[in-house]
Amino acid sequence: MNTVDNPAAFGPRRTLAMIVAGFVAFIVLLAWLGVGEPPGNNGGAHALGKGIAGYAALATMLAEEGQQVGYNRVPKRVGGRELLVLTPLANADARDMARLATVRRAGMGPTVVVTPKWFTIRLGSDPRVPPSLWTRTFGPPRAPAGWTTIVATQPPQWRGFLDHVNVTLGQAKGPPAGGWRSGDGASGPLPDEHVVLSGGGSDDAGAPLVPLVRSGDGRILAGYFADGGAYPALDAMAGVDPTGSDAARQPLIIVFEPDLLNNRGMADAATARNARRLILAAAGRGVPRVVFDVSLAGLGAPRNLLTLAFTPPFLAATIGLILAMAGVIWRGFVRFGPARIDAVGVPAGKAALVGGGAALLLRARRHHLLAQPYVDATRERLARALGLPRPRTPTQTDAAIVRIQHEVAPDSVPFDDVVTKLLAATGPHALAAQAAELHAIENALFQKERS
Repeated sequence: MNTVDNPAAFGPRRTLAMIVAGFVAFIVLLAWLGVGEPPGNNGGAHALGKGIAGYAALATMLAEEGQQVGYNRVPKRVGGRELLVLTPLANADARDMARLATVRRAGMGPTVVVTPKWFTIRLGSDPRVPPSLWTRTFGPPRAPAGWTTIVATQPPQWRGFLDHVNVTLGQAKGPPAGGWRSGDGASGPLPDEHVVLSGGGSDDAGAPLVPLVRSGDGRILAGYFADGGAYPALDAMAGVDPTGSDAARQPLIIVFEPDLLNNRGMADAATARNARRLILAAAGRGVPRVVFDVSLAGLGAPRNLLTLAFTPPFLAATIGLILAMAGVIWRGFVRFGPARIDAVGVPAGKAALVGGGAALLLRARRHHLLAQPYVDATRERLARALGLPRPRTPTQTDAAIVRIQHEVAPDSVPFDDVVTKLLAATGPHALAAQAAELHAIENALFQKERS
């Protein structure tokens, strides 16, 4: 084999510098993709919000007790065998919520929907610092990140999601609610005894709402639908007999009064204990983790490459890619001498093109695909050369060729027999033998036609 020397374009040091620079740039890109999500602690009413209407305290309490807690930012994600806690905005897409609830209730996993009530804004200054000469001169210190204050109420507007459920918001000058009481006897205060969000009714299929937590004056603050599913933990907390027996059905729990779960309500120990009991009862047995959805609260973001690269099943591909890169780098630095390249050994021309194509077909084991196109091309050439009328079916054309063949070359094998054998051949040698015989018939007919 003829070879020529190929001196290295870069020395070892320059090559190593290029590899290190590329690796660092790749890591920086992944890091940028990983931190490109919107900030979680923005004062919103979701599990990453530490403001007065957020649910970060509930998520933190569950995590510190050993529960597996996760957060979902991927819009329209259905999830799996987990308790999914939805804290949507008042103007969230009701159709997406309805589809999500339908799929999960059919056997995917339990779902808790917390309705919004408070409209908040972020605090500019720290309310814990009293006014003084210093604050009047230099201004008050900034409030901690995510701290908010309530400015109005904002009940849900979800047309298309549980339209048979009615929601009522108490007024500031209305009668006091008298705290909260669960069905099994627990009780506690509400942060606001007047502006209380309650509900009632049934789901779209007519399943009634079973109260889990009521106010002191009887309003339903939280409940689940008696849709035929077996929910022993929820039945026990509601203080009712079993409402169903379908083990495959999954519950849908509605928490109308967000102060039962949010940071404002969790400041009370009894309310915090009741929030824990409600979440665990909703999860039931066999649910390994609790996932708080924040996509419906305005923090939706597609999964980034950094998360996907180190999440199964893509983790295996990432590890394989890293090992392959390490192998290539190692091989590049331990090689001896300059690279040697082969001289051009492939001749130009039709013969080389045909030989290369044939070798490729044999190597790919696709030679059996050549029989039918070869037969069709031979039949077409003979029909044109012998002046056979058109249009005709392949069977009629073959019969006409055989009749002419008996007249001009009676000793040759009939054309249609060779075609049958060629189409039935499987190995490359049998294909070549039958194709050669077909080519011989074609040459014989052409020579006779010319003469």
